[in-house]
Amino acid sequence: MGLDVCGNSTALELIRKMIQKGREQRSIIIHGEKGLGKKQLARYIAASYLCSRHDGEPCGKCRSCTMVMHGTHPDIINVQANANGNYIVDDSIRPIVADSAVMPNESRYKVYIIPDLDRSVNTAVAVQNILLKLIEEPPAHVVIIMTARSKEIFLPTIVSRTLSLSVSCVSEQECMQYLRENTEQLSESQLAEAVSAGRGNIGRCLSYLEKDSFYDSVQAARALCDASVTRDGYSILAALHGVEGKKALARDCITLFGEIVRDACADRLGETDEKLSVSCYAQGARKLCSSLSASECARLYDTVCDYTGRIDANCNLSLTLNSFAAKLSQAV
Repeated sequence: MGLDVCGNSTALELIRKMIQKGREQRSIIIHGEKGLGKKQLARYIAASYLCSRHDGEPCGKCRSCTMVMHGTHPDIINVQANANGNYIVDDSIRPIVADSAVMPNESRYKVYIIPDLDRSVNTAVAVQNILLKLIEEPPAHVVIIMTARSKEIFLPTIVSRTLSLSVSCVSEQECMQYLRENTEQLSESQLAEAVSAGRGNIGRCLSYLEKDSFYDSVQAARALCDASVTRDGYSILAALHGVEGKKALARDCITLFGEIVRDACADRLGETDEKLSVSCYAQGARKLCSSLSASECARLYDTVCDYTGRIDANCNLSLTLNSFAAKLSQAV
């Protein structure tokens, strides 16, 4: 895997300047929605810190960069969560603290990458409390990079001692170019369809092309939008039936539907700039806007936010979806 990072020029420039000035930040949080390349940016930063040229960006040619690209660099430690996304404190985190005293094997830094900390719902606070001392007083050779969808999951004491980097979507043109260069045997129409669904989120676009979970959630969200436009209670139930018993898919479907509703609200308020659109179904957002009043759009968006929170709170999924369908029918 290469070391290129699409977009996010502000973050890359900041890292470059810090390295050139010899002021590398030793604790970093990378946050942003799934698919925007948080792990790739973490690898890029690690490679930049360890590159023998040490001029602010990885050269991609030295021994260190080559090992990073092959995933074999001994001084980059990718911390592993369990199958449910939780970090087992005694198995995953305490060993970091113990190992941090050991000097690097090859380079001037030892980089610990802790991805998707927001998925560690049961242990996120415990993990941060254990890491806090290491972040406050890191050995001269230790770098810690954590990723999460939102910075809000981090303790204030952690945030105040780290550099926070936000990753963002690339332009649809950049996304299209990336897909052209990194996919094979796909037509321009297939790529355009993926870009329309992913809206500048390259990870989402790739998942859509692979007909992975994102593809399924997009289809469900679009069906839910179409059912809401027709105000057909049966069609709303049918759209949600496909995500029954699948919590992650149900949450993603409702979240994507919320983005469609958000765009419909923006259209209703006169914000028609396509660059501000965020949803996977621009056509559906326009239809929804035409069929609902401003107050109905706002009420629908509040309903979506409410039920996303219920799924996150581990409410019974079947009851939640049935209740959501009823509320949705009332809202539209």
